[in-house]
Amino acid sequence: MGSCIAGCAAPNSTENVSATTTPAASNVYVLPSYMTDYHNQWLADPGIDLFSEEATIIRAFIESDYIVDSSGDRSDAYHGFSRITANTRGTVSSDRRYGEPADTPPRVYRGTSINRILSIQTIPAGYPGDSTVVAYACSDAYDTDYDGRKPDSSRLPSSSYEIWMHNTASTATPYPRFEGPRNAPEGDVFGGWIVDKFTSSTSDRVQQETCSDWFKSRHDGNRLRMSTDFAPPLVLPNYPGWPEDAAR
Repeated sequence: MGSCIAGCAAPNSTENVSATTTPAASNVYVLPSYMTDYHNQWLADPGIDLFSEEATIIRAFIESDYIVDSSGDRSDAYHGFSRITANTRGTVSSDRRYGEPADTPPRVYRGTSINRILSIQTIPAGYPGDSTVVAYACSDAYDTDYDGRKPDSSRLPSSSYEIWMHNTASTATPYPRFEGPRNAPEGDVFGGWIVDKFTSSTSDRVQQETCSDWFKSRHDGNRLRMSTDFAPPLVLPNYPGWPEDAAR
């Protein structure tokens, strides 16, 4: 299982990344300034390869979705995100996130989100869309803030994702291993994948409870209350992170 506990260093190896995945220097993706101090660390449950093609798509999609959720502007997301979500079915909140840019400037985010992939299941092609994969994941964003404060809310700062997707590629090709010191991929890592349906709050009760129990176990079982009285969050190394182009 590829996984990392909070605080471990991000790997620096890029030897498995094909040069064909690297964009021209003028088209290299750069995170918007309000997200540069917001990092992600990923875990995967037993039996899930964190570096598989499907897991990499899930990582890139959820990280992109959070950027869009924060700004209301899909153009701020990773390269390829707008393409793979052009016909995505989602909840009301997803529809709002993927709409027009927000009228107010984005908040500045800081800290480390700990994310966990619970399952990646292969299914017969069909509803919704042409989905052949359904995946579930959790996010613990307790140790993050925006504009130097946290919302005064009793809601758990966690998400329980459900993603339905399929691959339009006609032939299988070797997929590179994406890891490294960058906090975002330089180019489009989504390949031929399309996201057919998505929600950040699954209706699957088992997955909901798994995410909720996991979050509480990470925070002494308490239903934490967010407030303005807190220590600044730690910006831990990204894991697995994304590779740099060694040629530049």
